[in-house]
Amino acid sequence: MRRLSGEVSCDLRWGDHEDACVNRLRGTTALALVVTGMLSIAGCGSDAPTQSAADDVASTAPRSSVGDLSAIACATDDPEGVGELTGVWMGSEGGYYYVRQVGDCIWWFGTDVRDIEPGLTDQPGFANVASGRVDGDRIDLEWADLPLGDTLGGGGLTLVYDAENDQLTKVEQRGDWLPFGATTFTRYEPAASPSASMNP
Repeated sequence: MRRLSGEVSCDLRWGDHEDACVNRLRGTTALALVVTGMLSIAGCGSDAPTQSAADDVASTAPRSSVGDLSAIACATDDPEGVGELTGVWMGSEGGYYYVRQVGDCIWWFGTDVRDIEPGLTDQPGFANVASGRVDGDRIDLEWADLPLGDTLGGGGLTLVYDAENDQLTKVEQRGDWLPFGATTFTRYEPAASPSASMNP
């Protein structure tokens, strides 16, 4: 969705009514348009700002079910924060996801590349990053593949966290990319080595 803040101007053509400018704005953008400031209609002797026209455009724009996914401020405000979801999770496709939660923000690095060669691209497997927001048991993310792996894609995901079973489940995918590989994620607890449990 394209959200415009401040003043948006539209020049009326000869004989146009101000509604024509509103319709023109609707028809010339492939993205949803929301005007949050003043829409100024100029031309044909009418250059007074028209708030009703701005409201008209905003009221017809479709609304997304996913809110703000920005995770920028959280780490700045609480750089050492560690939330409940922080840790390593294993995807049902065999990938490992290194997750960090700070407040209601979340990030991950996921990969199934087993022997990473530093500095090389297109290594066998995938590697991706994601960031988003946690809202109760719902997690909305935007993800993108990195050139570390041999595939490039991206899109949106919604996961649901089952605290009782400590499991994340994919319930929605957004975008035209192929289905995201993992459908569930379980917390990974590496087995302790035998030497670690032996008393000196």
